[in-house]
Amino acid sequence: MVEPPAPPGGAATATGALTAEVAARVGSAREAAWIVQYAARSGAATPDVPPDPRAVRDAALALADRRAAGEPLQYVLGTWQFRSLELALDRRVLVPRPETEQVVEVALAELGRIAAARPPPPGPLVCVDLGTGSGAIALSLAVEGARVGPGRDDVTLEVWATDRSEDALEVARANLGAVAATEPAAAARVTLSGGSWYEALPDRLARRVDLVVSNPPYVSEAEYTDLDPTVREWEPVEALVSPRGRSGVAGLADVEAVVTGALRWLRPSGALVVELDPAQAYGAIDVARRAGFSRVSTGRDLAGRHRMLVAGC
Repeated sequence: MVEPPAPPGGAATATGALTAEVAARVGSAREAAWIVQYAARSGAATPDVPPDPRAVRDAALALADRRAAGEPLQYVLGTWQFRSLELALDRRVLVPRPETEQVVEVALAELGRIAAARPPPPGPLVCVDLGTGSGAIALSLAVEGARVGPGRDDVTLEVWATDRSEDALEVARANLGAVAATEPAAAARVTLSGGSWYEALPDRLARRVDLVVSNPPYVSEAEYTDLDPTVREWEPVEALVSPRGRSGVAGLADVEAVVTGALRWLRPSGALVVELDPAQAYGAIDVARRAGFSRVSTGRDLAGRHRMLVAGC
């Protein structure tokens, strides 16, 4: 979220008092500022007409009560910043996290490498986001991915976003619509498809996919009980928790499904980027090597932890 600007004059005093009141309820001055900003913005009839202060206060305090009850701030506000996107969010999808922004960064680097090596004749770079949720990864690839091949005006982009949850696809569809309003060319690159992992893809994409990206469930059943209540009691469990993998690594079953199914779909020059728990990194590397990937490594998050598997054919 962008830090809210300070209002002028006497409005600043009123806003400051309301922010302090909200902060007392939610325990965070920064979150209080976001809540008050959101209440003021949503209460304005038009950009030129200031909202009714009483309505803003009532709305801000109602939002504060939801946050104080443990609801994630992102759901309370109904929107959150992810890279260049402002995503609509609710309990049907996970809250996108900074670690996933780094997954996109690594995926874009892989896409750039593939684009640079792509010989004529021209053809689309095909990207797949498995388990798209809110659409964060797929929409970021659609918006930013077209810029990964500077000087290559013959390279176009095709992005498939899949999910087995129709509820999640509804959220992704709303976010796709928002992108279409501001960047129609980027939105036109995206196709949403329902189904479990690769089952959502048409057969014609077999061996034509350049990049597979996924943030699958990877929390083990044992770890789930220890998650912060803000996560455990609000975010969709089916998007968080995965069974033990065939390799014996806790929480790795869905990561394994993404990795072992990828080679049927990827081009010989294709790549796979999968988010995971740092403790699963070496298990995932072993799964990828056994699946037949020749180039296997991990990417690190901003804290220096092994946060994603990166594999090439």
